[in-house]
Parts: sequence; C-alpha cells; structure tokens
Amino acid sequence: MVQIRKMKVTDYAAAYALWESVPGMNLASLDNSEQGIARVINKNRDLCFVAVDDEKVIGTALGATDGRKGYLYHVAVAKSYQGQHLSTQLIDRVTTGFKNKGIDKIGLFVVIGNEEGKNFWKHQGFKERPDIKYLDLDL
Repeated sequence: MVQIRKMKVTDYAAAYALWESVPGMNLASLDNSEQGIARVINKNRDLCFVAVDDEKVIGTALGATDGRKGYLYHVAVAKSYQGQHLSTQLIDRVTTGFKNKGIDKIGLFVVIGNEEGKNFWKHQGFKERPDIKYLDLDL
C-alpha cells in the first residue's frame, strides 16, 4: 500500500535512483549530492515528501521557499506507478505546506525540450511565463 510521508535524508539513495530513471530531471544542474539534498530537506522539513510502497521510494516532491515564493523540485514517480495520481498527491502535500507558511505563488523549472514534463505541469494548472528568461551563475 502506497503511503506519503515526509522525506528523510536516509531516503536519498533511493530517491536519487528514482530521479535517474525519470527523463528530463537534469540532475547535473544543481547540487544533487546527498549533502545538497540534505540542506533542502533540513531547511524545508514540512515541504519535502516521498511516496513509499513497502518502504520502497516510488515518488518524490521537494518544496523550498525563500519566504515569499515557493519552488517545486524533483517531482517524480516511478514509471510502474504513474497514472495513479501519486504526483498530484505529492504536489498537494507540498502546496498545503506552502499555504500554511503564507506562500501564495509557486515556481518550477522545466528543461527545454521536455515536452512531456511541460504538458504535465500545464495539466496541473501551471502557466509558462513569456516575460522572463532564467539565468544562473555557478559559484
């Protein structure tokens, strides 16, 4: 039976294996090491979730906030569990956490060319912003 619970740092290895199996995750773009993900979890304890089936991680959704806007990262569900609305349940947990913190706007990033991902997010109610281009700097 699938359950959704808060993500723990000890879920990292299983979560990373899941992320590697999902097309379009672009894991090289941020610090996705265990230490990097631990920082996300530890700073956003009420916003990071996993779906587990018999203790096996089969879905993830990480939320983070800067205090004014929320961001979704690493929303993924194992292929064999897709179509069961687990991603929606995970997203709902994160969005509820954002609302509880007074956050009323959520952003996310989709890799260019990931049309399946873009269509998924549009189906979830997200809209493309034609007014900005994202830039970043590696330190």
